[in-house]
Amino acid sequence: MRAQCLARIEELLADGPMSAAALFKELGVTRGTVFGYLHYMHKIERTVYPLAEKSGRSKQWALGADPALPNGDDVSAPQRGSAPAQQVGMWRDALVAALFGPAQGIAA
Repeated sequence: MRAQCLARIEELLADGPMSAAALFKELGVTRGTVFGYLHYMHKIERTVYPLAEKSGRSKQWALGADPALPNGDDVSAPQRGSAPAQQVGMWRDALVAALFGPAQGIAA
């Protein structure tokens, strides 16, 4: 079913750009399924891309590779680095400091 829908989306977009709502009406599947297929075809297969202009409330989708996506295999979002946790902006009670020692880190 999925392969048939992906092929049908490519057939429909070969005639020209269409909105997701129009694709939904043509395919006869749920809206979430259409958006899932479009996302898959856009990010993974790179066979469709959204156009800047909108038709009513939904984007127009066209057949072809998205010129805005980077060339190469890595289309994932950049990862943020991680650092060791530090206690920031908290004071240490005198009794806790007597038992466990002074606070360490930025707030010390």
